[in-house]
Amino acid sequence: MTDPERVEQATRSFLGDHPDHKETLEALLQHEDEHGSWEFDDAPVDSGTFGELVSRPFVQETDDGNYRFTDHDAVETALADDASNQDTAQTTDFDVDITLPTVDRRVLAGLLGALALVVAARSLFFRSLFRDGRIISPANDPYFYRYWQSQLLAESGGAFDFGMAATIGELTRIRPLTHALNWWFADLFGAPDLVAAFTPIVASILLALLVYGLTHTLTADHRIALTSVVLLALTPVHVVYTQLGFLEHRPYQYLWIGLMAYSLGWLAVDVLDRHRADAVEPALAHARDPRAWAVAGLLTISVAALSHTWGGSPLSFVPVAIYLGFRVVADCREEIDPLFANAPALAGISVGSLLALVAHLRWGWHESIAVTIPVGVALGGIAVAVLAHLWLRADLPAAGLLGAEGAVGVVATVLFWQLRPEDVARLQERSDAFFNRETATETASLFNPEQAFIFGPLTQIGLGFYFALVPLALVTYYVARNYEPGWLAAVSFTWFYLVIAAVQVRFAAQFSILCAAFGAVGLVYLLSAVDLARPVSLFDRDGPEGPALELPETTSIGAYLVGAIALVLLLNLIFVPSLLAQTQYSEGQVAAMETIDEHATEHDEAFPENFVLSQWGDNRMYNYFVSGESQGYSYARSNFEEFISATDPDEQFKQFNNRVGYVVLTDVDAPRKSTQTKLYEEFGAGNDSVAHYQLIYSNEDVRAFSLVAGAVIQTQNEPGANVTARTSVETAGEQFEYERTAMANDDGTAIIRVAYPGEYEIGGEAVTVNETEVYDGATVSVTGSDG
Repeated sequence: MTDPERVEQATRSFLGDHPDHKETLEALLQHEDEHGSWEFDDAPVDSGTFGELVSRPFVQETDDGNYRFTDHDAVETALADDASNQDTAQTTDFDVDITLPTVDRRVLAGLLGALALVVAARSLFFRSLFRDGRIISPANDPYFYRYWQSQLLAESGGAFDFGMAATIGELTRIRPLTHALNWWFADLFGAPDLVAAFTPIVASILLALLVYGLTHTLTADHRIALTSVVLLALTPVHVVYTQLGFLEHRPYQYLWIGLMAYSLGWLAVDVLDRHRADAVEPALAHARDPRAWAVAGLLTISVAALSHTWGGSPLSFVPVAIYLGFRVVADCREEIDPLFANAPALAGISVGSLLALVAHLRWGWHESIAVTIPVGVALGGIAVAVLAHLWLRADLPAAGLLGAEGAVGVVATVLFWQLRPEDVARLQERSDAFFNRETATETASLFNPEQAFIFGPLTQIGLGFYFALVPLALVTYYVARNYEPGWLAAVSFTWFYLVIAAVQVRFAAQFSILCAAFGAVGLVYLLSAVDLARPVSLFDRDGPEGPALELPETTSIGAYLVGAIALVLLLNLIFVPSLLAQTQYSEGQVAAMETIDEHATEHDEAFPENFVLSQWGDNRMYNYFVSGESQGYSYARSNFEEFISATDPDEQFKQFNNRVGYVVLTDVDAPRKSTQTKLYEEFGAGNDSVAHYQLIYSNEDVRAFSLVAGAVIQTQNEPGANVTARTSVETAGEQFEYERTAMANDDGTAIIRVAYPGEYEIGGEAVTVNETEVYDGATVSVTGSDG
């Protein structure tokens, strides 16, 4: 965009905000023609409007303290266009003044294509989700959120039952907003299963738009912005946590983080643009701009929402505190008033934290640290902004401000320690869990030594990680020496999430949000280095709209460009399906669940009689569909491994104490005499047969058993003689011989407990055991036997 075009655009922007001041600009143009410049007394406006006028990029200050238009002719052109538009509007039947932004069709097409890729990557296992009228969410945790969705729907009087806010706080406490949104959307649309399926997709689309907006705000380059969406679309770890059906706190969490980063980035760049346009008092003009306050409203939403979205929400505000601390120093160094330059951002953070506090106090939402931390960040941000404002007015060196901020931080920490000891104790607990938790694979480091350190980022994030490293380092170096507040926000978030992902890989998805922007910079720069794209001017934004999106000069260059991008993303295209496949339930697991559900319904079993014991990573799925009780998996995690590794299944049946109704086993390595081998491989009918486990489902990788009391066959024989009952069993597609042996006691009575109905042969005698007798533990007598 040329300089005259920038001036025209800035003039039209001013007229759009102040349509009544067209005559003011015309009068000032005429005065400038006659006198060469103008001042406040020459403008028929109040001091506030005059201050905003001279802060716009189309006005510059002269050496003698007066003002003149940056490009006289460009301002006249803008006024002429405005007059033409008004004449056209007067010929219509409607007296409406609407100015719509122009849309670059190529950019729109590219963005729609990138968003389609976002949806497609997360819908690869569409058929695995929709099965026989059920929606089978992937992984284990979504069934916790579907459980609470069901519970809240049962409590609700409708989507506009406002009393549910307190009910949600009372029942769920932690992650209340996530549960509230899941309930509200389900109640509003009347389709809880579809909400469970499509909420992650909708959240991902909105996040992708925010990533595009943030990247374009920082770079003013549509190529980089579109590439960032493509990289996010194909980031394996992000795809896994936002895939179709993955109802959880994470899709919401990522969305609010994206909204927070976008809001802070936009507000920072707005100050930068005004400063670079040599506006008078850019910080004050920024603080007076209604658009800045509108974006601050978005920041308010993100702060309030993020506070109540997930259990570890206090972590989310650490990068905000880091950014504010460095931002006011950067403002001071550039001699920009830090208080006004950050007023909308500080207001957004403060109001958002107060809203979060109100929800906690009024409805019991979340625990106290979820609100005291954002409130503390807001108060700390205001404190350092005021300190920096005074520091600037005192004309002190900016370098010393960091030390002063450190002193403020020490005082604030001591006060927090004294005033909120219970919060300090809770933070210490969460910190210990963060650094020492080892209950799942996602708690390992992103740079896992078992993956040679480098393959973890490759499999979780893809090549975008390595494209982002150099730009991240260079931008950080540049930001440390130059005034780039927008990029400062970006590097603050990116470095923070990279550090905590190095502790637990589950934070790699948060890191990937901003990593996509830096990765896009690196990829486009690489393409420009081999002459497949125009050069990148990262810190020389060519106007607020940036350069137009252009097609390659020739078809061959276009083909090379597409091929190069496809090659670069090849590894992502490999890892995305493979990681997604690891979270899906097999046909056998779903069939086992359906069989158990039908069996429990047939026998009129209720919780806990129909509780399913399985590997803890699958446990919530089975129990959600069988009983609806999928709130936790602690019982399975505490007992399943011990169960399959023990050697006496019937003894363990007694220990269950009616707490377990079904057992699901998969093919795992186990010792020959273990419960796993006796049940999974021998169906409980081997040499050491069992009396309380009845096979009801079997395929090549899953076996399901119903736990039964077992019918008692009573017969007479010689004292001390071994008596065996045999029958042929055909069940769940399997055929096997089932036999049980018992020794006759001193009076010759032998008691044999069996798990299957059928006709049993005992020493030449036959006895029939029916299913009811097996489930009730009834006794069936045999009149005589010779063994």
